[in-house]
Order: sequence, then structure tokens, then C-alpha cells
Amino acid sequence: MSVDQQQLNYERIRLLYSAMDRILIGGVSLALFMGIILVEHLEMKLVITWTGITLLLYVPRVLVTRMFNKKVNDKEINPSNILLWENLWLITTTMALAAFSSLLFFPIENEQLIIISVFLIALAAGSIMNCATSTSTVIASGIIIFAPLVVRFLQVGEQNFTALAFFFIACSAMFANYAMGLNKSMVENIQLKISSEQDSLKDPLTGLYNRRGLYFYLDKIIPQSLRNNKPFGIIIIDIDNFKNYNDNFGHRTGDEALTSTAACIEKEGRDGDLVVRYGGEEFLVVLPNSHEDMLIEVSDRIFKSIRSNTDVTVSAGLAIHQPDLNFAQLVDLADEALYAAKHAGRNQYKIAGQQQGMVEPAY
Repeated sequence: MSVDQQQLNYERIRLLYSAMDRILIGGVSLALFMGIILVEHLEMKLVITWTGITLLLYVPRVLVTRMFNKKVNDKEINPSNILLWENLWLITTTMALAAFSSLLFFPIENEQLIIISVFLIALAAGSIMNCATSTSTVIASGIIIFAPLVVRFLQVGEQNFTALAFFFIACSAMFANYAMGLNKSMVENIQLKISSEQDSLKDPLTGLYNRRGLYFYLDKIIPQSLRNNKPFGIIIIDIDNFKNYNDNFGHRTGDEALTSTAACIEKEGRDGDLVVRYGGEEFLVVLPNSHEDMLIEVSDRIFKSIRSNTDVTVSAGLAIHQPDLNFAQLVDLADEALYAAKHAGRNQYKIAGQQQGMVEPAY
């Protein structure tokens, strides 16, 4: 199953932000530890200033992460707008890493320079491990750490340090190769997870979403509808006398009728409508940003398509969401309208609250 790129970005960037606790603990510990080491070799004021600035640069990362988690919980971040947050992660990461790399250009002895280089390589390894789902962050991290290392060791001018500079170039190539392999592996795992979840949300016969898929997407549709003050509607559709149809023509023909009916409903819905196989021969359509006239228009198209392309008839119940209704109550209203349509002779639809009057499909 192909995986939507936006959904893939959503999952990998969420995984990226989940590493923040580890990054914060590791970064703060490393800054304090390096400050303790350098206090014997540099002026106290310089060490305190560097340590303070480095720790302060973690504040934006923490604030961005908290904001991200809050917006994810509030459903304000979705697959279509999450890439901005990868850019914010990249910016805050490079700021923190640049502070560590700046130590290379402090007035320190060569012995301390080697010690700092070891810590920076460890920092690069940690960054790759924690940010592997973001290729741009991994590349930027490698450049910010290894480029200053190479330049600084070449500046020393000694043969051993020049050799180490070339060693760092080789290390950066190995790190890049490892990072790309890790990124590929993690992205493939995310794709597998998404595909598995999508499969579990689909009805294998019709390819429509099942009830699990319905409630998965309702978590997005209902809050968005309430925020935008735009109602949504539902249509419950049931194939008439389907048990008799199965008994007369067999289950294979019954399955064909189900798939044909499902195809008609899906074809006549609008982009953004959610079509669900709600029960055995029952389907449910969720129509975001819809008023009653839109429900009627879509219902007319569905009835006309089913009449032209299948040998079954259907009945339907229509209902519009109200702020004081939860989804289960909305379904109950549509169900009542459906039963009224069945009771009135089938092959028709009724609107919740208007069951007394016949609503003929406009063929």
C-alpha cells in the first residue's frame, strides 16, 4: 500500500519531537561537564558566559517542543501543516550545536582541543541517533560540528593535527553514510506502521473505511467543524431487502452488489467526504462543511448512480450535526430517518426531523 507523503511527514516529525527529553538531558549535562573541564584552562567569566549562553539556547527548543505537543493534542497540527515544525526544530538544533562548536575557537591548549573534539564527535553521534527522521537536521548537524573541527585542526599547523583533520573528514563521510542508512530504515518502519494502521481501518471487501476508520477520522472532523462553526452532515444508506437478495442470488452475487453499491456511493461523494461500510449492508457518509441542501444533492446523485449501475435499491436517512449533539446521537437521528424511509416503502431517503413528509430522490 502506498503511503501518503503528508502522513509520512506527520509521523516522522512527531517521532523527531519525541526525542526532546533525551536531547535536553544529554545537552545540558554535556554543557555543564565541559564547563567544569574548561574552568581550569580559561577565565572563569568566559566559561560562565559560554555555559550560560549554551544552556539558554536550549530554552527555545523546550518552548517549541511544548508548543508542538500542545498543538498536536489540540488537533491544530496535521499532516498538511507539520513541515513548518521541522524547520523550527532545525533552527533550534543548529543554534545549540553552534554553541558547542564555538569552543574550538577559544584560546585553549592543543590537549584541551583534542578533548573537546572527542565530546563534539559524541555530540554528533547523539544528534544523528535522535534526529535520524529528519535528513535536513542530520546534514546541518554534521556540517556545524565537523566543518569547524576540520578548520580548527588545520589551523594548528602541526602534522598530527592535519592528519586528524583528514580523519574528521573521513568520520563525517562515515557518519553521513550511517545517518542516511538509519534515516532510510526509520522511514521504512514508519511507512510500514502507517500501512498497517491504514489496512486496519479499511473494509477488505469494499475498500471503504470501517467503523474503526470512521472514529479515527471523526477525531479530526468534529473539532475542526466546531472551531470553524461549520456544521457537518451524515447519510446512512442501507440496501433494501439484502437478506432476500443474498438468499435468492447467493453470497458471491451479494458481495458484488455490496462492492458496486460502495463504488457508487464513493464516486458520487465530494472530495473530503468520508465513506464508511458501517455494517453488513449499511453504509455511512460523513460530509464536512455541509448544510441540508448539500446532503440532499449528494443523496440524489448516489440514488441515481445506484439505480443506473446496480440491480438493488437503497433507503437512506440524513441528519445535520448540531452543537448540542454528540456523534452517537447524530447517528441515532439518521437511523430514525432511515427506518422511516424503510417504513414508507423503501427506495427513498428521509431527513431527520422531517420524517412525516416523503422525500423522493430526484432522479
